[in-house]
Amino acid sequence: MINNALMKVVGAATLMTLAATMMPDAAQAQRFRYSGRSINGQVIDFDVNTTVTEQSPGLGNDNLGYFPGAIQDFNIALPSSDISNLAICGQDPCPLGDLTISRLTTEADGSVSNLNIDGGSTVTLNTLQNFFFDSGINFLGNVLRYDLSFLGGVVNNQPDVVWFIQSDDSRLINDLTSFDRVNRIVGFFPSQASSGGTFTIDQQNSSQPVPEPSTVAASLLSVGALGMRSLLQHRKRLKKIS
Repeated sequence: MINNALMKVVGAATLMTLAATMMPDAAQAQRFRYSGRSINGQVIDFDVNTTVTEQSPGLGNDNLGYFPGAIQDFNIALPSSDISNLAICGQDPCPLGDLTISRLTTEADGSVSNLNIDGGSTVTLNTLQNFFFDSGINFLGNVLRYDLSFLGGVVNNQPDVVWFIQSDDSRLINDLTSFDRVNRIVGFFPSQASSGGTFTIDQQNSSQPVPEPSTVAASLLSVGALGMRSLLQHRKRLKKIS
């Protein structure tokens, strides 16, 4: 009877350990929380889910990355009539946000490619430098642009939110797993850029950590070992009594 119980404990621990060690690395938590304020005082929070993989039209394009649903729990607290979840996201609460990443580029006339503000005004590098004069970003250097759209998979010509980071690391374009190194971003709401809709946001912490597979496996093995030890001690006591 004891032997049967011992075999059951060992078998269960073995199966659970094998299952844990087979868990993919993607099971680990890779959501990073960002929070900050706009110049008008709105508090902005969102998560970047770095487990989202790149999809077309970004696939095979080293200068373009597209990650549908990568932005989660986007929220604007202390909203105004022009900067609120409903005004920016189209609904409240905000749906998942689709992220498009590219290098900041300009057209022949000096305007920033595919980006207008406040209903159609042209954006130039000087415009951005004036918006973010104290951000530490040199828009004449290597800058990555992040376009956020809440249209559920449709890449919009005019994003709902845009932010920038200073970097020449091409890995940030086609793979979100490197985004955890980004501690600060600056950006704006294109529809409200000239009226206080610029913001600075910092990384807060990772969200909802999940134990690594090796940790889970070690824990399960410990449980199995303790169960085996208890049964063996119980068996020795029964022998002494008999």
